[in-house]
Amino acid sequence: MTLCFPVRRFVTLYSGWHYVLVEAGPEQAASWRRNDAGPYGALPNLIFPADRSWLVSTLWDDDWSCIGGPTGLVAKFLHHPHLEARPVMPGQDATSPGHQAP
Repeated sequence: MTLCFPVRRFVTLYSGWHYVLVEAGPEQAASWRRNDAGPYGALPNLIFPADRSWLVSTLWDDDWSCIGGPTGLVAKFLHHPHLEARPVMPGQDATSPGHQAP
């Protein structure tokens, strides 16, 4: 499946990679990628609501995700018994332990 989006807005993240921002619901976003598209299946690389109050970022070749948001939301992930999570402050390298940033 090949998709073409008119590039109107993009954001540059990580090592200068450009991401096209597309507004969509979960069903639309899931239909744009194969289920074997990466370690987390069909999830987009970047997910956030319209108010940008939180963010989930998973690069296509990583086996970890970054979650940003209000302190209470992040604390739930940090204290969840089935997740490995650590806090990272703005400006701090968020690369997962054992991995190297490009």
